[in-house]
Amino acid sequence: MGRKQEVLKKLRNTYCRLRQSKISGVGVFAIRDIPKGIDLFYDVKEPKWTKFHIDEFKSHDKEVLKMIDDFTVIEKDGSVYIPDCAFNSLDISFFVNNSDSPNLETNDGAFPFTTLRKIRKGEELTINYGAFDHKHKK
Repeated sequence: MGRKQEVLKKLRNTYCRLRQSKISGVGVFAIRDIPKGIDLFYDVKEPKWTKFHIDEFKSHDKEVLKMIDDFTVIEKDGSVYIPDCAFNSLDISFFVNNSDSPNLETNDGAFPFTTLRKIRKGEELTINYGAFDHKHKK
């Protein structure tokens, strides 16, 4: 398959975009109806991660610390995995917001993110952070 055909295939399988969210900041929204069982981010490359302890970031800017808290999971023991790109090239999946009634699921906070039910055009895509982040467990 040629390069143009690959791009066209990816565009045919594009289901969502970023928009302002009523839940929190920016969220991921369906640009068309999405059937149940779809792996939304099938072509996103899983980033490489480097393990740190949260104390290693004490001298960093407060906004960087907020990004670490917003986009990663800080474990109870203080360990945290940071993508090797840091936060300079996050893909759209990092912007899926939390919900107690999610319409996406994941096994362990990693790919794939699969639709739990049919999602309507314009609906925000959400996941239950409690499935992989102790701060959100009830």
